[in-house]
Amino acid sequence: MTALLKLYPAAYRREFGEEIADAYHEATAGAGRPARMREAVDVVGHALRMRLGLGSAGRAGRLVAAVAPFAVVAVGVNAMLWARLTVPAFEIGHLVDEVGLVVVATAAGMATVLGSVLALTGRPAAGAWTMLAGTAAAFGAQALRTGFGPEFAVIVSGPPLLLALVAVLCPSDLRPAPRPRTAAGVAAVLAGAAVLAVASRVWPFPYGLDTALPVAGGLVLAGRQAFARLRSAPAVLLAGLSLAVVCMSTGLLGADPLVLPLLLGLLPAASAAVSVYRRRGGSTPSA
Repeated sequence: MTALLKLYPAAYRREFGEEIADAYHEATAGAGRPARMREAVDVVGHALRMRLGLGSAGRAGRLVAAVAPFAVVAVGVNAMLWARLTVPAFEIGHLVDEVGLVVVATAAGMATVLGSVLALTGRPAAGAWTMLAGTAAAFGAQALRTGFGPEFAVIVSGPPLLLALVAVLCPSDLRPAPRPRTAAGVAAVLAGAAVLAVASRVWPFPYGLDTALPVAGGLVLAGRQAFARLRSAPAVLLAGLSLAVVCMSTGLLGADPLVLPLLLGLLPAASAAVSVYRRRGGSTPSA
């Protein structure tokens, strides 16, 4: 526990270190190794947020909390779509020497999808860390593969990696309440994600529908409360850009050269509209 406490800023550690240590020992007393690991991960996440000034009382922390659900959806759908592309790579003979990296990339995509589902269905901390691990593994596999390299990894996996970090850094007391709370509900969501991940390989969807369906499903899971937190122009802009990452990575925005400029124009316009609406309504933005 001493090593974990050193992750906190010195001033915060002096003021709250004993309280954090007592809470950790109380939560892990008589618990098994998995429970101790979960508590340790929670402490690491909290320490990172304190280091970066992302407490729930601050404006930056509230902004991260507002964007986090949309980041989770974007990362999960992005991983789902890229996993479809890595599976056929097993059939290509000239990749036999790099099959290990293909396996890592495929497993990383599946882990990222799993993390997204967990984050949206009641285990936000475990889901966010799973997403971060999956996107980091995908980044490494792409950076090492012949014909890809670090530049490709930065462009393709860099944005999802940052979005996964946003989910990890979301203040725990500002995470939205999950929709399906039962094991059956989580299993149903996982089954739906699996079907959407493989269906287009068997029965191709109309153009764009393979992206639109999982995005819509993810937003339904995020719920009305996720949209209710978009109370400032920066929150609307960053949430919209998070989802645009999915469209850009799948080529959906490249079908028409006018689509991307139109989107980049609509996002600031929507952000400005939210800002004006809030000011006229006399409410104070929370993010």
